Amino acid sequence: MTISEKTKIIYIWGTPLAFSLSPFFQEHCAVLAGNRILYEIFRGEKEEFLQLLKSERCLGANVTIPHKTEALSLCDELTETAESAGSVNTIFKVDGRIVGDNTDGIGLVKWLKMKCGTSEKYEILGNGGSARGIAAALAAEKCGITVFGRTEKGWEKKFGSFRNLQEWKNESLTISTLPFEVEGKNVVTIGYSSEKIPIDAVMMLAFQGWFGAKRWFGKTLQAEDFARIVKLHAEAQSNQGLVLILANGNEI
Repeated sequence: MTISEKTKIIYIWGTPLAFSLSPFFQEHCAVLAGNRILYEIFRGEKEEFLQLLKSERCLGANVTIPHKTEALSLCDELTETAESAGSVNTIFKVDGRIVGDNTDGIGLVKWLKMKCGTSEKYEILGNGGSARGIAAALAAEKCGITVFGRTEKGWEKKFGSFRNLQEWKNESLTISTLPFEVEGKNVVTIGYSSEKIPIDAVMMLAFQGWFGAKRWFGKTLQAEDFARIVKLHAEAQSNQGLVLILANGNEI
């Protein structure tokens, strides 16, 4: 497809973004669904980002760390999901108004239902922005939730209970949002790097992106097809990371 000055743009705002999969799988899926877009990385300040969001070419955006909470103030209105999560990871527009949404939790919940059905209780390791979004989505499913972190932030009891991270005993299905690998039975790891992207993280990204694409375009590929494409891009990214490690003479 040819690119012109009228081609619509979707941005992603965050740091770091060197190994983000989104620009690749979102453009790929958009083309297959018949949508002509550019998906561009934005690195800059909030006010400049707001001006980009207001432009006619912009359909919306994704927001990732560390700007998910800051993005709340960019929006004219919030979905119930974003309001409950207290953060925004997806922005779309309705009649020129900027609407903030959060697909962190609902993307993971959709994958968990496909992978292992539903569970009455969940434990969440870490209590950052993504953990809050996940807790909000699980609470909407009427699940029991215990959030484990180093320091209580105040939002945890809105959705369940809080305990110190050192008290975690892996007594229920556990979702780890921590930036390092956690071993245990029934642990779903959603943290990743360019060298290693766990399948659970891939599928969470897939369904987060799927919900986002539905917000921007009204419809997109079937969920399973969208997830397959994201998985292909994740495998390619992991292979690239492995090649870089070997090229630098580092041990695996």
